[in-house]
Amino acid sequence: MKCPGVVWVGLTLGSLGLAGCGSLKSAPTPLAGDLLSAPTTLNLGGQVLQMTAAPQVVRSLDRFSVRLRVDAGTAAARPSALAAQPRPLKITGIYVVTGSGLWEAPRLNDFSKAQNCLAQLCAWGSGDARDFTAGDDVRVIARLQDAGGKQYWLRDSYSRDIVPLPLIR
Repeated sequence: MKCPGVVWVGLTLGSLGLAGCGSLKSAPTPLAGDLLSAPTTLNLGGQVLQMTAAPQVVRSLDRFSVRLRVDAGTAAARPSALAAQPRPLKITGIYVVTGSGLWEAPRLNDFSKAQNCLAQLCAWGSGDARDFTAGDDVRVIARLQDAGGKQYWLRDSYSRDIVPLPLIR
């Protein structure tokens, strides 16, 4: 028969060791199935947000890019009203799910404060074209973060075909 104090000390020390093994510097990349279950609308403070994506490939430059617009769908959220409000959200990641896997934008530019952004948020992600081909059907998902650090996921409600256009920055 084992002494209960020895068992308790052993379990305590073992659990401390396991807790140290699970620490990560950043969150792991989500799986494609998890991203496909992201919502297509997000209601934050009475504003219903929806995203529209425009995936593009430039084969001659071996570049793939995705432009995003996140629009507020409430009647009170007109572009003029949105321009006067602070932008508490930012786009922190762009993901594209294809038939052959998952792509995460290695380069991300948030241009939400630019004059040509008439939406709530605007961003552009780009990277190597890999096996992307014009006409491929893809799903685009964005990771959003508020000022407090809370993360949200938002998916384009439509699957999009990749178009062969010049790279737009």
